[in-house]
Amino acid sequence: GVLAALRIPLTTSGIAGRLGIAVSSASDHAAALRNAGLISSLRTGQAVEHRLTHLGYCLLTRQEI
Repeated sequence: GVLAALRIPLTTSGIAGRLGIAVSSASDHAAALRNAGLISSLRTGQAVEHRLTHLGYCLLTRQEI
């Protein structure tokens, strides 16, 4: 899923391409994960790069916080 794809930082279009989903769907997924505190997003020009937060990494790898 999207969380696992973000083991490496990706743009919204990078998520879409990696998972074979629409950019709009990738954006919606990223928004939900960001609202849950699992990823952070940073706009650079026209692109938005997403990366795991510490909480997201711990959830993904099943490590304690």
